[in-house]
Amino acid sequence: MISFEELHDVLVPNIIERIENHQGLANFATIRAKFEGWLKVECCDVLSLEYEGVLPEQNRIDISFKDWVIELKTINTNYRHVNVKNMIRPITKNIEGIIDDINKLKKISTKNGGVLFTVFPVSADNQQWLYHSRKITQKLDTYKITDFHFKNGIPGLLYFGKV
Repeated sequence: MISFEELHDVLVPNIIERIENHQGLANFATIRAKFEGWLKVECCDVLSLEYEGVLPEQNRIDISFKDWVIELKTINTNYRHVNVKNMIRPITKNIEGIIDDINKLKKISTKNGGVLFTVFPVSADNQQWLYHSRKITQKLDTYKITDFHFKNGIPGLLYFGKV
């Protein structure tokens, strides 16, 4: 069985590295555009280097392999940041989407469930985001948060949690 810690150590550093070195994603961040499809492809690639049977989109789950199922999201906030286009992006539906994914995974009793999501632009000390973050993290058994910066310096957070 693959532990949460092992999976975190395989997945998160590799995804952070790919985010931080990808100019295209920096362009997405500048206009607050989501990139969940890209994230799914990259997670499948990282996981396939370590584990067999990694499959996307099985039974409406973003990624499945061995004894794990993982849902992915990208959250684009409306928080102001230098070099990011000011736009109205209410994040309430994004938060609800993650909570819905957590609740869906809790119903799958035969597998370990995980959620991996990015939030941008935001820094770890943003009080508005911390309010929303608590709504999500209280529903998780355990979680880790890693900060990152897109290639153009825009800050973000990557959450990985076990359901």
